[in-house]
Amino acid sequence: MYDLIDECGKDLESVGYTVKKLEKFGISTGILNVEDEKSDMREGEYFILNCPRLYDYGIDCHAFISENLSEHLKKFMKNLRLRHKDKVLIVCLGNPDIAADRLGKEVFDNITIDVLNKANNIYKFCPNIFFSTGIETVDMVEMLVKCMYIDYCIIIDSLTTNNPKRLGCSFQITTSGMTPGSGVARFSRRIDQDTMGVPCLSIGVPFMIFASDLNENSPQDLVLAPKDIRENVAIAGEIIANAIYEVLK
Repeated sequence: MYDLIDECGKDLESVGYTVKKLEKFGISTGILNVEDEKSDMREGEYFILNCPRLYDYGIDCHAFISENLSEHLKKFMKNLRLRHKDKVLIVCLGNPDIAADRLGKEVFDNITIDVLNKANNIYKFCPNIFFSTGIETVDMVEMLVKCMYIDYCIIIDSLTTNNPKRLGCSFQITTSGMTPGSGVARFSRRIDQDTMGVPCLSIGVPFMIFASDLNENSPQDLVLAPKDIRENVAIAGEIIANAIYEVLK
């Protein structure tokens, strides 16, 4: 199981994965376009930004990452022929009561929308988790998309990684959507264009790792997170929120 496309165990270079090292902050980026699912990878465009020392740098680094994320988000939206006036639903997934899983809530809190403006076309939704509501997240999102005539969704959630060096340091944007709960092996229906009927872009950062990825003798269901998790999630959430704001403003 994997959340980050470059941890899928495939030879990605053979299918067009390209990596570029940037001049600032030790950042590298990767781009991949999966045109069909014959390779067992979900169809869509993928962009990954890695910054191993993200939390050693300050606001200049954070702003630089936000700029890169917004740049590629705009490219994906252009490829999907999305327009600035289209109605967008920002879906902030995760469990806000668990530090490693509250990336969506951090983004939710950092995005301001003009609800009193009749021309407003930006909406945000933080559905919490099934075990708190008794309602599948996908069903709630599908209802809003249909009832509000949403044109596309942007989905945010915490991910898992199998590499501790990538915890909180990798940002992934993809047009392939997202499956709520997949990072902790609770699979429900996927939020994507097939289920929603509209384009779905997802943004995620890994903040969890299975203990068994570090030690094969560890329990299979034990999930670990960085010690500075609260501060790191808050920083990542602000970075993503700023990137989305740059795209939608």
